[in-house]
Amino acid sequence: MKMDQKIAFAYDASVMFTADETLSYGREPLLRRMPDGSLLAVFFTGGPREPHPDNFVAMIRSFDDGATWTRPEPFFRHPYLCTWATELFQDGEESLCFIHTSDFRSGYCNLRAHITRTRDSGKSWSPPATVAGVPPNFTVRQGKILSDGSWVFPIYWEDARGNWDFEAKVSDNGPFHAPEWFFTSGVIRSVDQGRTFTLHGAISQERKHHWEPCITELEPGHLRMFIRCESPEAVLWEADSFDYGLTWSKSHPGSIPNPGTKSALLETDGVHLLFNNTCTPADPNRNRLELWISDDNLRSWKRKITLAELHPEPGEKPWSYFFRANAPLPQVSYPGAFADPQRKCVYLAVDSVRKFYLMKIPFSEIL
Repeated sequence: MKMDQKIAFAYDASVMFTADETLSYGREPLLRRMPDGSLLAVFFTGGPREPHPDNFVAMIRSFDDGATWTRPEPFFRHPYLCTWATELFQDGEESLCFIHTSDFRSGYCNLRAHITRTRDSGKSWSPPATVAGVPPNFTVRQGKILSDGSWVFPIYWEDARGNWDFEAKVSDNGPFHAPEWFFTSGVIRSVDQGRTFTLHGAISQERKHHWEPCITELEPGHLRMFIRCESPEAVLWEADSFDYGLTWSKSHPGSIPNPGTKSALLETDGVHLLFNNTCTPADPNRNRLELWISDDNLRSWKRKITLAELHPEPGEKPWSYFFRANAPLPQVSYPGAFADPQRKCVYLAVDSVRKFYLMKIPFSEIL
């Protein structure tokens, strides 16, 4: 394992972004290769924390395959709403980025999704427009092109289940807490290359959050969804569709440990790759990021690799300093990954709030 500060890495990890006095943190890097060969990463930052009215989406780029990165530059900013990007999707020469706005005073209860597009590898982008065909009150996660050519994106939104009141949070001047609002998961589908979409599924459980889902296709039409759910089991929850995402089973707790955070799920050459924070119910922290590998459609995991592990000092609780400048690194999580068949490796961005790291994992070691 290779060390950087308090993090041990299984592979060489280069730094993509480092917080400074201007941008004191960064969250959720979305990493993709553009048609011109450059690497593009977008993330959100701005203000002292999230959500905050000064949140905006920033962009960095590498022209030497990740060895060096440009300084962050504003990508999208709204005059009075938080902005946040959660998916960067490609199909041929066109790339789509899903940009979300929200009013920080209500947390994430009023998210709105928008699409911006580029056909010149991210040099210019269209003005953000709402997602055609569906009510836009959701956030979008990593989409997939299925075996029938359709596009499917897992999404989630918040439902008010009994009371729409908000309770003011005592510390940090907000945001407001909504005790009777709960996240629900589903998907949006497109059969016309993203010109229009339809909404499917409402996957939820009583008084549980179902959010930040990821999906993969196991056999033609059979989709598996893994769902973040803060629950005593500290595991990813699961649901299935057998009709290309049109309908979904009831969710249930699975056997994959997760502390309540985002995971990423890829498939390449018939092998499924799950990037996930593992934990125990007694220690539900984001200190360990693992890669689990399955070559039998998720029936079993033939190999598990610890990719990054945070080693806090005894008694140190990084989460309590999550957004404080110069605080301990609070996590190794929110993986952003894509498989590159031409270069025969997986590119992985890891979020530690004050730094992003890039790892390249050779296919020869995982396929």
